[in-house]
Amino acid sequence: MKKIIGALSCLFVVAFIAGCSTSNEAETEESSSSYNIDDEFEEAKQQVAAEEAYEPDSEDVSDKSSSSKVAASIGQSQPFTSESGDMIDVKIDSVEKDMGDGDYYVPENGYYAKVNFTVTNLGDSPFEVTAHQLDFYDGQNMKAELNSRDFYSDTIQPGKSATGVAYFDVKNDTPPNYEVYFADASWTGSY
Repeated sequence: MKKIIGALSCLFVVAFIAGCSTSNEAETEESSSSYNIDDEFEEAKQQVAAEEAYEPDSEDVSDKSSSSKVAASIGQSQPFTSESGDMIDVKIDSVEKDMGDGDYYVPENGYYAKVNFTVTNLGDSPFEVTAHQLDFYDGQNMKAELNSRDFYSDTIQPGKSATGVAYFDVKNDTPPNYEVYFADASWTGSY
């Protein structure tokens, strides 16, 4: 062990002496290198921005043929396969206006959009689904905020289905059209 430590110490001393060359060539070479801290900083900023832009809003669930996705109608189901191989079927059963409970859950903008949905696990392992995987856009393409009222989160076993409800505080009342999103699929309808 002492021999190894001694050899490493000698190697470090030799490397240190070689690195401390006092020749002007080494200093000139170092100062004229193409290293630019501003470029490095800009590259790091772009990498961070790209990482922050990624939003696994729907737990990385997407359809393998996402370029051919079209909007479905309320009541139609759409199958999905996640990157990890989870297979599910999602159906938006209905969307209706909800005025809240008049006490604790009172919508800021007039009413909630109450989205009833069904998720069927077609895979071989349990699948975790939450209301956060859904997005709601009103008729003026404004995204509605998910409300915590009766917040839905569940684990669905293989071959089983579960229904849930998500409430969205709608910003605009007109026109009455809307879109509900899950991953890259959407459902369109009107009240």
